[in-house]
Amino acid sequence: MVRHVLERLGLSLNETKTHIVDATQTGFNFLGFTIQMSQGMKTGKQYPSVRPADKSLKKIKARLKELTGRNLTPIPLENIVGNVNRSLRGWVNYFHYRNSSEVMGKVKTHTEDRLRTHMMKRHKVKDRGTGLRRFPSRDLYDCYGLYKVPTVAGWRIAHALV
Repeated sequence: MVRHVLERLGLSLNETKTHIVDATQTGFNFLGFTIQMSQGMKTGKQYPSVRPADKSLKKIKARLKELTGRNLTPIPLENIVGNVNRSLRGWVNYFHYRNSSEVMGKVKTHTEDRLRTHMMKRHKVKDRGTGLRRFPSRDLYDCYGLYKVPTVAGWRIAHALV
C-alpha cells in the first residue's frame, strides 16, 4: 500500500533503512526526532515521547562551535551573534516540540558557553571565573543580542491519545 502511494508520487522506499519497530519496546529516529513510548510519572499512562535525536543535538553543537571559533575574533561581534542567532532560530523552530525541554536546555547552555568563550578570546581573558563575571548570561542576551533558546517545550498538549 505505502509502496504504491510512494511510486505514484515518484518516490522510492529505502529498503535498507525501512523496518517495523515496536515503539513500546524501543525508540526509533525519524526526521531528526527520537520517538518512543514512555510512561507518565504522575498518571502511569503510556504516551508518545518525541524529542530531538542525539545526532541532531550533536549537529547544532558542532555548528555553534564553528560559528564561534577562535579564528573568527577579527569579525565584528554583531556578525558572529547574527549568524549564531540565525542557526539557533532555525534549529529551535524545527525541534521545539513536545519533550524537547531537556535538549533545549542543553543547547541554551552550550550556546552561552560558546559565545562566552568567544568573548573571552576576543578580549584576552584567560581565567574562566573572570570570564563568567565579565560576561554573565544576562549580558549575552541584553547587551549582545543573543537569541534566548526557549527551555519549555512547545506543543505540550498536542499528542495522540493512546
